[in-house]
Amino acid sequence: MGTRKRSTRRGLVAMTASLVLLAVGSTLLAPPASAAVTLSVKTKAPLQPSISFPNGDSVVEGGQLAIRFDANGDTSVASYRYSVGGTDLSSVVRSGRDGAATVTIDVGNVSGERPVYAVAVDRRGRLSPLAQGSFTVSVMWSLRGQAIDTSTWLPLAGATIRLEPVGIEAVTGPDGGFQFAVDPGLYTLTGTYAGPPSLSGSSQQLEVDGQGLWFDLYLFPESVN
Repeated sequence: MGTRKRSTRRGLVAMTASLVLLAVGSTLLAPPASAAVTLSVKTKAPLQPSISFPNGDSVVEGGQLAIRFDANGDTSVASYRYSVGGTDLSSVVRSGRDGAATVTIDVGNVSGERPVYAVAVDRRGRLSPLAQGSFTVSVMWSLRGQAIDTSTWLPLAGATIRLEPVGIEAVTGPDGGFQFAVDPGLYTLTGTYAGPPSLSGSSQQLEVDGQGLWFDLYLFPESVN
C-alpha cells in the first residue's frame, strides 16, 4: 500500500513539473504583444503618394514644371518611380528624410492636359498603389502660320500680316512664318507684300482656342488696272 502511494505521488510531481516547464517554454517562445504589432506594421506596403505642383499646375509650352511627391507622412519611403504621359514609371527620384521629393521636368511642346503617374518605393523595394495627377501645358503663341506666295507656291519672307480686330501686325521671317499671342476668340488675318510683284490676301474668320491654331495665308498677285 505504502509503495503504491509513493509511486502515485512521484507521478503527480513529475506531471506537475512537466506542466510548469511547458508553460514557461510557451511564455519564452511567444513574442510580447508590442513586438507582434511592430512586425505587422513593418510588413505593410508604402502608402499611396500624393502628387502636387508647388508652382501651379499650368505651364507654357517649352517651359519647366516642378512636381512634388509626398508619402503622406510615411518616412519608410526611400524613392519614387514616376513618368509623364504614360505608366512606364521609368524615372526615379530619391526622397528626403520626410519621405517626400520634388523634381523639375521640361514639359516640351505638346500642349493640353498631361498626366503624371507615380509609386512610392520603401527601403525593402516594396511598391505603393499607383497615384495619378495632371497638369496643363498652354501654347506660347496661340496663332501661328505661314505666308505662301501663290505665284511660286513657296514661303514668303517680308510680308506684313495684320490681325483683326486687335490691329496688331507681324512681318514674316525667312521661312514665311508669323505668330501672335492672343486670347481665345474670333480673328481675321490679312497679308500684304510690297513686291515686286505686289501680293495680298486675307483669311476667313478664324476661331482661336486654348490649344492654339496654325493657318497658312495665301497671298495672290494684285491685279493691275
